[in-house]
Amino acid sequence: MEILSSKGKWLVLMHEKADGDTTGCAVAIASLGTRLGRDVTLAGPDPFPSRYSFLLGGMPYCQIDVVPEKFFGDDCVVICVDTSNAERSIKGLSAARSKVLIVNIDHHDDNSKYGDVNWIDGSSSATGEMVTELMSSSEWGITPQEANSLYTAIVTDNGHFSFPSSTAKSHERAVELLEAGASPGMMAEELESNMTEGALKLWSRAFSRVALFAGGLCAFFWLTKLDFEETLSTRQDTENLVNFLLRIRGVRLAALCTELGDGVRVSLRARFPLSAHEIAVSLGGGGHNLASGCTIREPLDDALKILRTEMERHAETSFSAG
Repeated sequence: MEILSSKGKWLVLMHEKADGDTTGCAVAIASLGTRLGRDVTLAGPDPFPSRYSFLLGGMPYCQIDVVPEKFFGDDCVVICVDTSNAERSIKGLSAARSKVLIVNIDHHDDNSKYGDVNWIDGSSSATGEMVTELMSSSEWGITPQEANSLYTAIVTDNGHFSFPSSTAKSHERAVELLEAGASPGMMAEELESNMTEGALKLWSRAFSRVALFAGGLCAFFWLTKLDFEETLSTRQDTENLVNFLLRIRGVRLAALCTELGDGVRVSLRARFPLSAHEIAVSLGGGGHNLASGCTIREPLDDALKILRTEMERHAETSFSAG
């Protein structure tokens, strides 16, 4: 916090296809900077996720490709939250490192430590836990609106405390946020009752394509570019969709494949003893052991074949080893 408090200009960055963790953390930090009288810009490479628009409270957001020149200098800092590598942020982040101090706050074990200051804690279920600790331990505290943002960050990344990554510390941080004014009832309504008609139609297309294999241990489904166009939905509408495959009895490894302009984005989820991370890394991606992602630079049909082969191999190897 000493580093942040010494800087007059803050650029707070969310990662691509922003989820609740990066969004909640970034909004809370930007709000803190504004309270402290800093020149703050909240930004990211994609549009602000509409699902979390209730967190903004009128705060402006900028979609950018590069670090603005106004943030070059000794009095400036770029704060990246929940972003495991520079490629998941704005394109010009790496090039800006020689011109501005970059602070990297993240809970991914495979973080590439691209910042000048790197605070990485893989034991946290969400980066929201870390930012809560950072703010609550400072003299400035946490406002109720900031508490709602950080509560959203934590509960969305650990499945409302249902994922194995949830720990006693996760609940302790949640208690701190409740004491600071977070409203879990309001958060639940905002987070769980905001699906659009287009998103519902998009999900129905994915559910209609569920494929089970490897003796029922693995499952995946997919969405095409045309699906998004015809349902008037966006990539943001796929958040949490892949988790539903793990509700199928016996499934230990699940994937959602989303067709992009230059390949297929794969979101992976796993249950012990399988590893989403091992598959993602083998295909050029990364993340957590039970939640990871990668991009396969092939047409959709070819990408599905590649992914299925890798998932089957991993399932067979993992259970034969056990």
